[in-house]
Amino acid sequence: MFQKKDWKMTFALILLMVLLGGYYEKLGVEARTMVLPLAIFIAAGIIIARLKKLEYETITTMVNAKEVIVQNFSVIDSHGKQRVAISTTAGAALMRFFDEQDVPCATFDVLNTGPILKLMGNNGSVLIAFDDEGRPNLTIKDDMDKNIWSAR
Repeated sequence: MFQKKDWKMTFALILLMVLLGGYYEKLGVEARTMVLPLAIFIAAGIIIARLKKLEYETITTMVNAKEVIVQNFSVIDSHGKQRVAISTTAGAALMRFFDEQDVPCATFDVLNTGPILKLMGNNGSVLIAFDDEGRPNLTIKDDMDKNIWSAR
């Protein structure tokens, strides 16, 4: 989001300081002693006001960022390939990790019943899940998705 800055007041103050600087030699002793501290005080006020506004903009940005709702989130590497994908629905949250060919090699699925970790390769997969009582289950499957070995 871009905001157009209002520079009229700042420009007027800078112009005033330049004009005072040009007439500095013609000013009296009392006016000379006030010009430099006044210019420093005005410049410090402008800087402090801008920093406070920047702090407010930063806090507002952080608050607004917390309100963003995303159902699918992907992390893409510098070559344009998807590396990590997170997707959520009402019933589950799913995180997938991809290899160089954009094939998911690991999937972490959080269901209402419990988390499931699935590691996939070219020749099969390993599935680690938890049953309703919280006991882990380990299942090894081949590339045709047939069970090779299972432990409960």
